[in-house]
Amino acid sequence: MEQEKTFYEQLQEVSGLDLRDKRGTRLNLPLALLGLLIGLLRKRDGCLSSVHRSMKNKHKELCDVLGIDNESVVSRPHLPILLQKVNLPVFESLLFSNYGIKLSEAEKFWFSGDGKEMRGSIEKGDKRGEAVVQLVRHEDRMVLGQDFYNGTKESEIPCLRSVIKQSGAANQKITADALHLNPETTELINGKGGTFLIGLKCNQEELLEDMSKNASFLTPVNEEVSVEKGHGRIDKRTYFHYDVSWEYFDDRWAKSDFRSLFKVIRERFNLSTGEQSAQTAYYISNGIYSEQEDYFNAIRRHWSVEVNNHIRDVTLREDHFRTKKRA
Repeated sequence: MEQEKTFYEQLQEVSGLDLRDKRGTRLNLPLALLGLLIGLLRKRDGCLSSVHRSMKNKHKELCDVLGIDNESVVSRPHLPILLQKVNLPVFESLLFSNYGIKLSEAEKFWFSGDGKEMRGSIEKGDKRGEAVVQLVRHEDRMVLGQDFYNGTKESEIPCLRSVIKQSGAANQKITADALHLNPETTELINGKGGTFLIGLKCNQEELLEDMSKNASFLTPVNEEVSVEKGHGRIDKRTYFHYDVSWEYFDDRWAKSDFRSLFKVIRERFNLSTGEQSAQTAYYISNGIYSEQEDYFNAIRRHWSVEVNNHIRDVTLREDHFRTKKRA
């Protein structure tokens, strides 16, 4: 049986990772990248100098663990120059192949799809910059796949479709915001045997009007009430699941196979001010009613991706990071 290679060995052997000129003295790029990753895992992100201090502090220990000579660590001024010579798609692919999720043909998981603006990439005079789109598993917030787009000239919608295709997740169960309720996305998931559960808002005005009318007279096939107390407020959510498989839909939705409509009434009571508010949200899906399928929990846990974004901002201080190099 062939012995499994370490991540460091794979970094050494993968082709196309190092974009530097082959002539002259060269720093050990795989070692530098490994030190960089350790720095990020030690929460040194948000400041390249902080990352570099971690690389210096852990360099000898890392060399000892790898069983190699204590080579020179890259200098702080040279670090950004070195990182510009890394083929990012190759590096990202290697990361996901080692630490990504392995999808099972038999078992399907719920994933949240959403995008996040990288504020540090917004240039002066622009309102948008680089953005990352991720598919995040509900149960443990692990990232299945991700891609990037430039908000000044591109859209999140085709980017999420690309992530779904590239990660092989079209046959999984996917939740998304109302932005992604369009035939091309729903057909992709439904055509591969997957399940979509997507918000329904005014961007699909006629569909929203029809479905809200249906919800006013239909008898739900399932309903549930949940109450949560925390952060100085009480949140009450009332969920309704309606069967709309009999409903007529416009021809452009013919291959989406809408079968279920969900209505969620969110009522909030502020304990300190006594203020109350209520909001009604709709979601549509090609999924059918089943006692084994917890759609209500999937709607609630769609915010898994938002939790990941919060971690990126607060713990990793991503929005504080500034760079002239968008990539």
